[in-house]
Amino acid sequence: MDYNLYYGVKSNRLLIVSNRAPEFTTAVKNTLPGVFVVRYNYDTSSLDDIISKVDDKMQHRKVKSIAILVHSDETQFYICSTNEKVLNCDSLIDDPGINYFLKSLSDYCHRGSSRLDFFNSRLASSCVRYQLCLALRHLTQCDVGIWPDLMGEEYNGELYFSSADVRPTKTALDGYQRIRTVGKGAFGVATLYRNTNKNNLVVIKQINMLDMTAQERQLALNEAKVLSLLSHPYIISYYGSFEMDGVLMIEMEYADGGTLAEYLMGRNNNLLPEKQILEMFFQMSEAIQCIHQRNILHRDLKTTNVFLTKKRQIKLGDFGISKIMTTKLQALTVVGTPYYISPEMCEGKQYDQKSDIWALGCILYEMASLQRTFDASNLPALIHFITKEHFAPIPLCYSLNLKKLVNDLLQKDPLRRPDANYLVETVPDFIDFITDSNWVQENGELESSNDDLLNRSVVYQFSSPTNLTPVQLPFRVQIVQLAVSQTHFVALTSDYSIFTWGEDKHGQLGHGEETPWKNDPQCVVSLLDKHITQVGAGHNFSVFVSSTGLVMTTGDGKYGALGHGDWNSVSRPKLIDFLLKVDVVKISCGNYHLAALTNEGQLYTWGRGNHGQLGLGNLQDCCFPILVNWHLDEKIESIKCGPECTAIITDCQNVYACGLNKCNKLGLNRPSLFKLKFKEVPFESLFTKVKFLDGLRVTYVCFGECHSAAITAQGHVVIWGSNIYSQRGKLRVSQNKPNLLQLPGYSKAQIIDCGPTYTLIGTDDNAVVFCGTRFSMDTKALTQMTSMFTSEVIAQPKVILGLYATDEQIDKGQLLVLNSLQAVGHNLMITVDTFLRVNS
Repeated sequence: MDYNLYYGVKSNRLLIVSNRAPEFTTAVKNTLPGVFVVRYNYDTSSLDDIISKVDDKMQHRKVKSIAILVHSDETQFYICSTNEKVLNCDSLIDDPGINYFLKSLSDYCHRGSSRLDFFNSRLASSCVRYQLCLALRHLTQCDVGIWPDLMGEEYNGELYFSSADVRPTKTALDGYQRIRTVGKGAFGVATLYRNTNKNNLVVIKQINMLDMTAQERQLALNEAKVLSLLSHPYIISYYGSFEMDGVLMIEMEYADGGTLAEYLMGRNNNLLPEKQILEMFFQMSEAIQCIHQRNILHRDLKTTNVFLTKKRQIKLGDFGISKIMTTKLQALTVVGTPYYISPEMCEGKQYDQKSDIWALGCILYEMASLQRTFDASNLPALIHFITKEHFAPIPLCYSLNLKKLVNDLLQKDPLRRPDANYLVETVPDFIDFITDSNWVQENGELESSNDDLLNRSVVYQFSSPTNLTPVQLPFRVQIVQLAVSQTHFVALTSDYSIFTWGEDKHGQLGHGEETPWKNDPQCVVSLLDKHITQVGAGHNFSVFVSSTGLVMTTGDGKYGALGHGDWNSVSRPKLIDFLLKVDVVKISCGNYHLAALTNEGQLYTWGRGNHGQLGLGNLQDCCFPILVNWHLDEKIESIKCGPECTAIITDCQNVYACGLNKCNKLGLNRPSLFKLKFKEVPFESLFTKVKFLDGLRVTYVCFGECHSAAITAQGHVVIWGSNIYSQRGKLRVSQNKPNLLQLPGYSKAQIIDCGPTYTLIGTDDNAVVFCGTRFSMDTKALTQMTSMFTSEVIAQPKVILGLYATDEQIDKGQLLVLNSLQAVGHNLMITVDTFLRVNS
């Protein structure tokens, strides 16, 4: 039966058109009478939905030809967003859905003389079109044509459209040669064109307005409006905008150096020179000053919206969600990229230009450290970090000026942040200060900003000033964290590799085997794809934390420190199932116990509890993580485990401790009624406030066998507990009262650790300060960390090692920075970062 005659309709063509198709409006308006038209929404339709629409339209009728009008790029056609269905040579073979879709369409065609046409194709080359045509002909048994416009080279478009209305005419894009797509966003595609009249490259952002809500259209139009108000050398230039077939075209300047995000990613963890950072930051500051002077908020500052020229000149762009402040009222809508939004935006408060300043601070931090200021696996955790947590310091190789600038920009209180005018005035002084230093000088002349810093780390075992033995790690490795115990060592590198060495009798090195000793560091292969960001080492066990908050342990399970719900040992890192429902952000190891802090501020402890070090109110060992009952209003900021003890520091910079209080190392001895004597507290099984540290603003605390030490926000060292070995830096002090350690010169403490009979301090000028009883060791017994021969008492703090670059090294761009300092029995483990300036 001829179904065309049965339904009283004489038609032999079918047009299937996506709402994202170029010239969508023109094609639909100028379809010839009698052509069946099936329209669908690209974003919400599936392949089955399209076939269903065709079924409803056709009612068993057949046609001589089918035209498909969808959007495309250089390599493929985009059929629908659901399941991301595309049409190319590969999908015809590998995607059963695409294969079935095209065969189903071909079933609507008369056999023998049917054809399939694709119009307005953007496929890059005739070779690509030819190969796809061959594959489609083989699959559908139809003649296939792929055409660059609505008419086609053989005017096949006349089968579907009124030729007078759709024949190519002079359009707004005449005179522009399309080159490639350079970006895709929520509302459109950015395409690189060559203006053939001016012979220059431009970017045209194409935004399909037809399927947008009114609010989305306003955001799209806003960028053109904002750019038209701005003219600045460090802001993407606006050349004009126009509308074509429901598509808004915004023509703007092309930055040929990519984005700042791409540039930083391509550094491969090699730090930028400070002069280059500040020069680029100054350009950003001038751009922000320009928009703020016009009462415009950018609201989406991030490294992907900072563009570069090949000469590394800044070009600020992407003003799609900018807000023009037409009144003095502050903005309320929460917009922007989560990693860069300010604390006031996170809390739903009013915000103004200072939120852009916060985002600028995040960008500056990222340029200096090559990592995000705040990062988390989910949005609630990220908001917590932004509003409550302190960011990690930038690398020590940078000046105090740069550190202060980062701190000023990232003040939680917006009133304490500087404005753009201040930045434009002061940053040039910081740059001038650098050019007067040896940091970027050679032979008295300034280096160019094209100098790069190559960064690597070296780990040394240090037993005496004449015995500094390097650990044989890979040459170009950069150490992020080094964890040590009395038995073994764990190193985390910047590329998320884990190296372990030392004793492996219980599988604590994580290699899946148990051996007496591994002298050379070996990579833990099973952790290479786990994105580990924290490591820890206890007595015969190791712990690893991933960026997603998962915790894995390996080694000796004797006291339950592995947290697996049993007392068994494992020789390969194993996931702690009990912590799967939480995101762990911080971990700390004692000798036989652990503490973990989650993104929601919850504290879990497990392992040996014989002295109450788990803070659970009892002295029992526990083989799985238990939530610590914490009722105070203060929020836990950091955790630290020591020998049979645990401490926490709150957001009020108060210290709470539990565990063994030998020699009052936890500071928990209680004064008598008249404060003349102290009642000794041998241990405490609940977290108890260390009252004599009130008001000292403690930022870090560490514990030895019989004494403890802390660093304050001012860089001072406070020390308490036993002084039998002069480890407190004074001859006579009471173990019930803390004392302030006087460091040599004007140094400030940045690193601290307590050994069994001494205290170690790493200062801001790269010196290692020692006080206490120092033992000389036999170098042959260094790996065993046992045989002592002589001892020396250093009753007052003394510099025992200084890391200083010579004038010749500085001239060559070679710098040294003390990264970490740890006590291992009577030896020291020192990590040194080296920086080599090379010309890129």
